[in-house]
Amino acid sequence: MPIVLGLTYVPDIQFAPFYSALAEGYYAEAGFDVTLRHHGANEGLFSALEAGEEDLVVASGDEVLASRAGGSDLQQVATVYAQSPVALVAPVDGEVTQLEDLAGHTVGVPGEYGSTYLGLQMLLAEHDLTLDDITVQNIGYTQVTALLTRQVDAVMGFSNSDAVRLAEAGMPVRTFPVSNLVSIGIAAPESTPLTEEQLAAFRDATMRGAAAVAEAPAAAVEIAATHIPGMTSTARQDALAVIEASVELYGVDGITDPARWNAMADAMLAAGMIESIPSDGYLNPGR
Repeated sequence: MPIVLGLTYVPDIQFAPFYSALAEGYYAEAGFDVTLRHHGANEGLFSALEAGEEDLVVASGDEVLASRAGGSDLQQVATVYAQSPVALVAPVDGEVTQLEDLAGHTVGVPGEYGSTYLGLQMLLAEHDLTLDDITVQNIGYTQVTALLTRQVDAVMGFSNSDAVRLAEAGMPVRTFPVSNLVSIGIAAPESTPLTEEQLAAFRDATMRGAAAVAEAPAAAVEIAATHIPGMTSTARQDALAVIEASVELYGVDGITDPARWNAMADAMLAAGMIESIPSDGYLNPGR
């Protein structure tokens, strides 16, 4: 069965489980002829899926939930990362040694949107703090530079990339992960012609890819290099470091945790990111 899987914008090492599942033949063994499609720069995350140009798309749970709350019929049908890489990152030698220390400090965020901004609000709420207790500074996706140059006291970024690159640049950091975010997974329209059995088979093949990455990270980098243009030796070293940090976050079965989904939905509602919580935002096919 032909399947077009959307991988959002530019080829990146974060997609290693999907690259490996394709290269190792796991999708083919499950009966799928998979085409990996990276999106155009001006293309919406779900545009091609909604237009029928893709069958499935890689997205995080908060993106799927926001889309469904806006009126789409999207569902999360697999969650590849059991733990979200979204985290607050602070220098070890800085003043933020625990989350309670955030009051009165400046936190850099890519923007007032998305999983990093939601994650910040979730971390604050866990410690009886609000956005009014801190100074939020929009820094775009410059977390590493902003922290290295001490423009901010901490940043909202990713434990498997920003924290890794800061450490490589000579800045030891602390990371404070967001526990109740549903992370990177696979989404499909509720109206998909794929059966639950087929969705489950695709999920399981993808998780075999994630397991292969965890077992042989260096080999996964070489597979990814066939998809990512210009992978120099330095880029390969960086990719390997990112993968080694990522495999700690991968799940085993690709199942979406209902408690985590509900906690995320409540947080999005409280943050004003959605006006109401839609039903049936995720599906664990075959379960």
